[in-house]
Amino acid sequence: MSPIAWSQEGSFRVLEEVIVTAQKRAQNLQDIPMSVSAIAGDMATEAAIVDTSDLVQYTPNVKFTASNPAFSSTSIRGFGTPPLAFNLEPSVGLVIDGISYGRSTFTNDGVFDLERLEVLRGPQGTLFGKNTVAGVLNFTTAAPTFDVTGYVNVAKESLDGQRYEAAVGFPIVADVLAGRISWRKREKSMGIYNTTRNNEEEEFEDESVRVKLDWFPFDGGEINLIGFKAEFESVGNGMQHSHITPTGFQVYREADPQTDDDEFDDTRAANAATFTSRFSDAVALKMSLDTGDNWVFRNARLTAIASWAQIDTPFLLDADFGPVNAFSLETDGPDRYKQEQLELRYTADTGVPFEWGKSIDWVIGLFGGKSQITATQFSRQNLAGLAKLAPLIAEGRGAPNAGAAGAALAASLNTLASTLPNSDQDFFARNYVQMFTETYALFAQADWHLSSSLTTSLGIRLGKETKDGANGSYASTPVPALVAGQENFGNEGSKREYEVSPKLALSWALNDEITVFGNIAKGFKSGGFSGPLIKPINVEYDAEEALSTELGIKSRLFDQTLELNATVYKVEFDNFQLNLFDGTQISTANTGEASSFGIEIDFQWLPPLPWLTVQGSVGFNKTRYGDFPCGPTTWDDRDALPECGEDAPPSQDLTGERLAFAPAKSASLTPTIRLPIWPAKELGVMLAIDLIYQGDHYLDSDLDEKTYQDAVTKVNARLALAPASKRWAIIFNAKNLTEEQERLLVLDAQQQGGNYVAVTQPDEVQYSIDFRYNFGPTD
Repeated sequence: MSPIAWSQEGSFRVLEEVIVTAQKRAQNLQDIPMSVSAIAGDMATEAAIVDTSDLVQYTPNVKFTASNPAFSSTSIRGFGTPPLAFNLEPSVGLVIDGISYGRSTFTNDGVFDLERLEVLRGPQGTLFGKNTVAGVLNFTTAAPTFDVTGYVNVAKESLDGQRYEAAVGFPIVADVLAGRISWRKREKSMGIYNTTRNNEEEEFEDESVRVKLDWFPFDGGEINLIGFKAEFESVGNGMQHSHITPTGFQVYREADPQTDDDEFDDTRAANAATFTSRFSDAVALKMSLDTGDNWVFRNARLTAIASWAQIDTPFLLDADFGPVNAFSLETDGPDRYKQEQLELRYTADTGVPFEWGKSIDWVIGLFGGKSQITATQFSRQNLAGLAKLAPLIAEGRGAPNAGAAGAALAASLNTLASTLPNSDQDFFARNYVQMFTETYALFAQADWHLSSSLTTSLGIRLGKETKDGANGSYASTPVPALVAGQENFGNEGSKREYEVSPKLALSWALNDEITVFGNIAKGFKSGGFSGPLIKPINVEYDAEEALSTELGIKSRLFDQTLELNATVYKVEFDNFQLNLFDGTQISTANTGEASSFGIEIDFQWLPPLPWLTVQGSVGFNKTRYGDFPCGPTTWDDRDALPECGEDAPPSQDLTGERLAFAPAKSASLTPTIRLPIWPAKELGVMLAIDLIYQGDHYLDSDLDEKTYQDAVTKVNARLALAPASKRWAIIFNAKNLTEEQERLLVLDAQQQGGNYVAVTQPDEVQYSIDFRYNFGPTD
């Protein structure tokens, strides 16, 4: 289908019914008793959306953060797994074409050749399992067809970007076997000049392919085969200094006089040729069989799904982020996540006992899965570089006289160098974390239609998970210990956890236009092993749980021309998991309680003007820590609180404070004009404006003011031209017309407290032009 569709003047319009699979079967979006948003693939095409961060900005209280596709995270209602959390299970589940993926780094594999994205907010444990305490992103990509259909899309983008995309659906055996192949490739510069290396090598290349086969061997039988492969490779990582202390400037500018701390000037000063890669592979087999009426069950369907997936994310990071060759962090082989899953699901309907109502719809299933995470990294130190960086390291440790303390540290390093063979070489600590997980679950949900207008839903999931893990660090010389506090250690353990995730929902259709609903649901997120670590702090963490309550309304008003949905919610977390950075390493700890409260609204409107459509969203979200008297502190405030223990690190009381990565407000508004061009009316034009607002928030759990991101209001515009036949389209996009400055990620520089680096979005207008050709039937 072409992304351009315009209406003849005076034609009567109504909103189309949106069918989603948020409850593991096809349903009208308006009939689902929970907060769900749906985004059509056509909209993604019109807006030249190529990654999830742009896609979810049209939905309230959802944020996707990706400094690049290898380090990404999703948060819903203020809760999510932060970037760089290699070991941590996700808080937001990811489903692509009915298959669950256990890491958010798979997310962009669902964006291209997209049919629909469903955003499910709140715990989804009953039907989607563990690690969905905040919600689920549910992608559906385009299916094979028995007509030859597809498209070719070529695009030119700012920053020397090129994008190529194509898909073809085709019959193999008429009415029996069909296939679809989709492909996308993108190349782009990051627009950053490295003053130390005197080059503009920072660029990336991203290529993906997906193959789908649908086989209908007999009536009521269906077999689906899905496989995809993606490769992302970047030179550089987009990190630029966002704040440098006077001591830092003195040290850095001796190595590179052009060093600065303006994160939006598109320059950086780093000595290492860094890279980041992402390689994902997946294959799944789905088999469905209509089994008719069995015993008390009617219209029964049995579905079996077997899947395998793997993702590797090797990288090399200049860990001091500056022009001095002092620290680096690199993978020892790829960081790897691998999963194998089996699911058996039975759907049917039955009558009701004692004639209490009309019918009951059932979903009953079994799930089993195995996963493995291996992250092994080298932390490298160079003695000559460390000696140059010594004043900055001393300042980072809180020395009152950084010059004198730095000279003493440099002398110690030089003395150490004289005792070590090959002291002009680099010294390594090897840090690792491994986890092997087995998960088994039984789940069921019953939707009891008490009348034509009243439905109650009851669901539960019972799960058992066994996780064997190990983490540790090893160095053959005392250099890592002297510089970073590294300790040789090894830890092994096993965890056995039991999940009970119930759900209760009620939906009441007041009339044909308005439905109200309420639900209570519980979610579960696994515990695990921190790492990779360089010292044994927070080596293990326990599972967390979330309890959510929602009240909402779904409506189709004014003769089906206005869809308005709103939800009020409260979510309470127990044993909340939080990633902590202490200046040398990232670990995970349980911090007690956390909560969020808010409202989300989204709407679509077809006004009386036949050439105009309007859609938008509004989200208000208040997230807070519970009792958290010994929270992580900032570099500027390094007091050790007595109540946190004699050997406790510097802390601050974060009780009742807001969480990081959790904007309190978000909103979007998109008016779209579609008109035939007079007089021939054989050509259509589309003009759309996006107003995207995101509230202020922090980008680190210690709520450091230097990680504070101001609210931004972005304006995007697009203009498209297409014939009435929908055969081709030319789409011109301009993004960030207001030239807002937005940071995606802010990190403390390792061992250099008071110095920070950031990954930013381009603050200049970004342009793209797409040329698209559709073949096959277009209606």
